[in-house]
Amino acid sequence: MIRYLLTLCASLLLLQTAQAHETTKSYLTLAVEGHEITAALRLAFRDMEVAVWMDENLDGQITWGEAKRRLPAVESYVLSNVSMVTTEGACALVQSGASTSTDAGVDYLDLAFSGTCPAKVSAEPVVTLHSTLFTDIDPDHRMFLTAIVQGIRSTELISRSAPSLTLDGSSAGALATLASYFRAGIDHLAGGPDHIVFLLALMLPLVCSSRSAKSAAGGILAAVTGFTLAHALTLTAAATRVFSPNPAVIEALIALSIILTAVDNVRPFLRFPRAAVAAFFGTIHGFGFASALGALNLGGTSLAVALLGFNLGIEAAQVVLVLLTMPILYLIGAGRIVLWSGSAAAGAVGLFWLLQRLPLIF
Repeated sequence: MIRYLLTLCASLLLLQTAQAHETTKSYLTLAVEGHEITAALRLAFRDMEVAVWMDENLDGQITWGEAKRRLPAVESYVLSNVSMVTTEGACALVQSGASTSTDAGVDYLDLAFSGTCPAKVSAEPVVTLHSTLFTDIDPDHRMFLTAIVQGIRSTELISRSAPSLTLDGSSAGALATLASYFRAGIDHLAGGPDHIVFLLALMLPLVCSSRSAKSAAGGILAAVTGFTLAHALTLTAAATRVFSPNPAVIEALIALSIILTAVDNVRPFLRFPRAAVAAFFGTIHGFGFASALGALNLGGTSLAVALLGFNLGIEAAQVVLVLLTMPILYLIGAGRIVLWSGSAAAGAVGLFWLLQRLPLIF
């Protein structure tokens, strides 16, 4: 009864917190040369519509004329949420241009800014960038920053948990990029309940079997390794634009993968080793992971370092999840009741997500 109640509580918690893990994104390219700053900011029209309202006639389409009339409001919103300062004071930024673009089916408003930063005449300014852009409408918003400071390029992420970044030559480069995207990988898995539910459903029959803890750990290691290798491959393919499937379809397929895994736990029908099943579904989840990176404007070494850091962050979070979950399941005495009730909970959450996401495809 205690096992059943614990599983039921977990099920209710999952149903209450079930949500898609897609977040809003913005893209900032920043160059600091001496006291001069130039910036290119890319914002999705769908996000700006929520933030400042741009669709004047409410027809569901934002024309360039509507966007131009709302540019002062957009500039005010951006500059009230994005600031750059030095030890000598705030940098003065003004909008210097605007245009539109489309990438991966998403329409963007591209804004150009320029300005100067105060600093001592004999010293290069050390600029601190602070952004709360879109966090008022999406706490999980990510700003993808490409910064060129004193000739050194780095690509980093700004989020609600890390809203400030100091830009100088010593903090730029590949190591900073690796660390930033490593944190992003951890954040994405931790904030992506569908991936977590899938991993838990994948682990349940291995932990709930009568096998020893050592044998179960070996089975989980094989399954997680298959999942890891597969999603790393498709994540890289999507991020490098080798293959970019419809994100809405991928989100629905991720939900379906949870349902199928949960059903297989109770009434096995997938006649393949658990590691092979994990690898197959991992290819789908990899495209879901890629959605967190969005339309990265990176190439060469910068892209390779960002992908490496992001993948390592995801794997680190997965390892922590496994290390925390296995002892808890063994502590409560994982058995058939936990397997069935846990799989039922996962299947119910997966079905909820599937019904939530299917309308987005059509």
